[in-house]
Amino acid sequence: MSRRIDARSRRILPRGFSLVELMVGMALGLIAVAAAGAAFLATHAAYLATTDRVVIEERGQRALAILSMLLRQSGWPGEPVSEMAGTALPAVSGADNCGQPAVAAVPACARAAVGQSDALLVRFSGSGRPAAPAQPDETMTDCSGYPLAARVAGAAATAGYAAENLLYVAAGADGVPQLLCRYPARRNGVVDGSGWTSGALLRGVESLQLRYGLDMDQDGRPERFETASAMPPLGEAAWQRVVAVQIAIAVRGDRPGSATLVRVSGTDTPALPGTAAADLPPAASAPAGTARRVFAATVRLRNAPRCEETLC
Repeated sequence: MSRRIDARSRRILPRGFSLVELMVGMALGLIAVAAAGAAFLATHAAYLATTDRVVIEERGQRALAILSMLLRQSGWPGEPVSEMAGTALPAVSGADNCGQPAVAAVPACARAAVGQSDALLVRFSGSGRPAAPAQPDETMTDCSGYPLAARVAGAAATAGYAAENLLYVAAGADGVPQLLCRYPARRNGVVDGSGWTSGALLRGVESLQLRYGLDMDQDGRPERFETASAMPPLGEAAWQRVVAVQIAIAVRGDRPGSATLVRVSGTDTPALPGTAAADLPPAASAPAGTARRVFAATVRLRNAPRCEETLC
């Protein structure tokens, strides 16, 4: 009897793996781990590329929003020009390939700019409280994001305007190009004409190109778009004929290797000759594979001046 039990016990004992089976199992496990690792790396790379494209989209749209807002506010009246000494300055002016720009009637440039970028200067006033025009009523802002009043406190406005905003592209401390704005300094939240402050608005802006739409026959519509360099031959009052501005901005991401061959939007199509987008230089030197996009828009000026016999 015990002999039968021992035989039955031997039959039900589990059988171990052979060396060949063990090696095959380990190989299959390593293949599964390698496949899972490759899938993880591919998913992670796709995630980083997607987030970088989202960052580029946010930066580009934000840059267009800032420039469009300032251009639409340009020329908003402040003090009557007749009360000011000197001639009226244009509400919008600019300079091509302008590095280290300075505020003047037309931006003065000290050197060539990063990415051959243009500089844009806009002049406008804000909205003040009825009883105190130098105190902003929080309805209009300049590029600093702070509210702007209708008048300058304790100082004469420039050609009747309470503020001038100068936008340009320069390299940051880490070498990454960025969009900057120079705006009037404030004291206790009020522009007092004491000086200027420069602040960075957006990182990754490789180049800013602008063209100005000129109303040559005084019908309120631009007949041609010219670069800032082409404006002086048209006469001193050429800037007073600007009724629209073309904007083209090249924006890059932060992550090398995030560039893909996928076409993101129609802005990636070749630009037409004679437009601001066609003026953009080739992609600047950046870490290999960094994503780059071009954003373009045309902004109609709401407060474009009317040409008069003594003006235009």
